[in-house]
Amino acid sequence: MTGHSAIALDVGGVIYYDEPFELAWLQGTFDLAVTGDPSITLRDFIEDTERFYLGENAPADRPDILGSAAADESWVRIRRAWRELAQEIPGSIAAVTELALEMPTVVVANQPPECADVLADWGLTAVLRTVVLDCFEGVAKPDPRLLGLALERLGTAPAELLVVGNRVDHDVAPARSLGCPAVFVLPEDGYRTPQGVHADIARAYRALRAVRTVPPQDADVPRVASLADLAASPLARAGAL
Repeated sequence: MTGHSAIALDVGGVIYYDEPFELAWLQGTFDLAVTGDPSITLRDFIEDTERFYLGENAPADRPDILGSAAADESWVRIRRAWRELAQEIPGSIAAVTELALEMPTVVVANQPPECADVLADWGLTAVLRTVVLDCFEGVAKPDPRLLGLALERLGTAPAELLVVGNRVDHDVAPARSLGCPAVFVLPEDGYRTPQGVHADIARAYRALRAVRTVPPQDADVPRVASLADLAASPLARAGAL
């Protein structure tokens, strides 16, 4: 690997937990769907959730609950509550600040506009060089063009930008396609489940989430337990990779 002189961070699974938002969205969708159609069962919903997260289409004879108006309305409500639902992964705020003092640090993520509000609330916008979110740019991961925008704004060569994320498909693969080194943040489950989420929904979601965040098999991609561990590691120092 080559050295690096800048860092690009994902947000979900790196700075804050994705899970509280998704679990609250799932429960809200189920509640709204059942209100509209009392024949929908919890089993129907969990099966539909599994199809959704595995990228499968709903059969013609099964309800497409997560593609319904109920899911859309639930997402609107989650976005309104984004600040309240946001949970910092322990030590991440301090780690971002520390990394930003070491070298130019940016955020590159698939997140709604409310993510920018949380980053500002937590004092991170002030230390980051730029924030590149799909909702503002019209291109989303895994398309490497989102990361390419960060490279352009930094004026940094791909080989000098260390990409930090928690998904192979959304972080490691785009980084490698552009020639950027990458570090993988291992899954961490210290989040608080939002109030009212059914245990069966949470259980099914955790299993599906684990599929999305399987670590890379490639030994050339370093792994860290958290952003705080990265900040304390020689990997975070300029030119360390």
